[in-house]
Amino acid sequence: MNNDESHTAWKPDGLRPSLFFIFVILICAASIFGTTSGSFAAVKIPAPSWMEQTAIADKMIINGLPSTVHAFQAERKLAELLEFYRVRWNEGGIGEIGYKEAEVAPWHVISRLEDGRFLLTVQAKEKDALTCEGYLAIADLREVKAGKESGNDIPRPHGSDIVNDLKSSDPGSKSRTVMLVNNSSVAGNSNYYRDYYLGRDWGQVVDQETGDARVLVFGKGSSQVHLVISPAGSKTQVVMNLVDSY
Repeated sequence: MNNDESHTAWKPDGLRPSLFFIFVILICAASIFGTTSGSFAAVKIPAPSWMEQTAIADKMIINGLPSTVHAFQAERKLAELLEFYRVRWNEGGIGEIGYKEAEVAPWHVISRLEDGRFLLTVQAKEKDALTCEGYLAIADLREVKAGKESGNDIPRPHGSDIVNDLKSSDPGSKSRTVMLVNNSSVAGNSNYYRDYYLGRDWGQVVDQETGDARVLVFGKGSSQVHLVISPAGSKTQVVMNLVDSY
């Protein structure tokens, strides 16, 4: 592939909806590897020269785990990308390879535990016959215990389970996205959040039915809470996006 060929600047916007998958994989991989005390030296995910990266977040909190995430695109086949990491991460303990692999179509994930503390994860899929794309993520497993307590400050109906909790910061604002599930109905969840926020002097900005889902937006000062409440099989899923501007 000629790296001098002109091309349109790549942007990772189309990948962003798939970030949730890597958040789940990060936590699953942590349980697969386990943790040890390890070194505190900074680590980086190795990257081939033909990979183009864009930073998503340098200080993102994923289920309580401090993490960095980059989106990438590579003008190579997916198999070639995976082979690069298999070769680089092959060294493990006695009789072991140095990485774990998982596949949830269309994604392929390869992960390595570095220095007993840092979980390095590559999540990739084919974009076309000659190009692949995905994410590189580094999670600090030193904070995995704190991650188990993530979401305790989030209002939710009794019996709700926190599925994912993501915190990030941008210039002028902080945001947090939380996904939870429970056995209450869409209407029951909607009533709970109306009562909760209106009872605390938040204003209601949006209350809209979209198919089987309900969209609610509340505001107070420079803060807003966006909720999408929808059926999820036999349960109900609530996605909350909390934004504080400053």
